[in-house]
Amino acid sequence: MMVHYLLSVSRKCLFQLTVIALCTGCGDGNAPAPATGTVHGSPVTSTTRTISSTPVFAQTQFTIGNRRYLFDVTSHSIEDMQALLQRTAEITQDMPDDLDDLEIVLILHGPDLDWFTRKNYAKNRELVDLAARLDVLEIIDIKACETAMEHRGIDSSELPAFIETIPYAPDEIARLQALDYVTL
Repeated sequence: MMVHYLLSVSRKCLFQLTVIALCTGCGDGNAPAPATGTVHGSPVTSTTRTISSTPVFAQTQFTIGNRRYLFDVTSHSIEDMQALLQRTAEITQDMPDDLDDLEIVLILHGPDLDWFTRKNYAKNRELVDLAARLDVLEIIDIKACETAMEHRGIDSSELPAFIETIPYAPDEIARLQALDYVTL
């Protein structure tokens, strides 16, 4: 009930509400709209899972008006990533207007790179397909560190085309923080 009230308060708080909903474990059960396109040669599909009631980002501070967010994926589990993407999809479905100036950048630069490789696609299909759908809708932007890819033996051809590569994740994180992106 509280989340529904908060959703009606202000569209300017879209991502803050995503995180609040994640912290409270709320899931409204709405399935995401069907995705279009392909990932690793397969049609992109999306399914809904129940989000656990375990708080994910309880320590993050937010201020009204923040519209740019940075998510260092390496600092989180695959379950955190899945929960963030699912809740973002749910809220953006409920509030499709006023998304033009929302920016969510996710940086991959560790074992999290493996979640998106071609060889792990079958195991992580739900995560990859949901990320692809949100990228197509221009809700998220995923960037992979070329330096970490080299250390892990991952070629850029092993990642889906929607993932942009960057030379060095710490430099990109510092650049985005200097541009006032809020780190999750």
